[in-house]
Order: sequence, then structure tokens, then C-alpha cells
Amino acid sequence: MALDSAFRERRCAKRVIIGHDVWIGHGAVIMPGVEIGHGAIIGANAVITKDVLPYTVVAGVPAKRLRMRFSDTVIQCLLEMAWWNWPLDKIYKALPDMQNLPIEVFIGKWKEHLK
Repeated sequence: MALDSAFRERRCAKRVIIGHDVWIGHGAVIMPGVEIGHGAIIGANAVITKDVLPYTVVAGVPAKRLRMRFSDTVIQCLLEMAWWNWPLDKIYKALPDMQNLPIEVFIGKWKEHLK
């Protein structure tokens, strides 16, 4: 069976980009060419037809923004921290704080480690 190169080219021309720290619910459909920002939450069975901004919660058919996960200030800090790029040993060290501290406290504590 030969590979349909035209089909492959069309698919590769509209790649989906999914950021770090994203949760995608069961059965969600992400259309070609869409970008899902870091930290976004996609509801189950949602159909994503447009880009989703970082740390946005979306759901529905077609998906609509329900809310932002955090304030603009917190989102900016998380994007600047880019904890997903930290070395694994640093992530393991920060993990208890990620799981237990309020997000603002976590940012205050760990942003200092970046300087």
C-alpha cells in the first residue's frame, strides 16, 4: 500500500501544537492547525476549532472559553518561570510545593530560585 503523499502533506501543513501542563478531557477533538497554550484545560468531548490561550478552561461544541485558571499576573509569572523546562531534580524538589501551596505562594517561593 503506497503512502498518499498529498494527504500527508496536507496533514503536516496544519499541525496541532499542544503546550506544556495541558489537560485534555476524554473524547476531545482538536482540529488541524490549532494551538493549545500552556496550562490550558480542555473539557471532555470538546471540539477545539480555534487556538486556546495559556491557562484557559474551554469546553463545548464548538469549545468556548469558560474561564481563566488564574489571574493575568499569575499566568504571566508561570509562563516566565516555565517550570516544565527545569531540570528534573529541581522539579522533584518543587513538586510538594506545587501540590500543596497556593499558586501565589508557590510563585513567590520558586521565582526567587530562578535569579
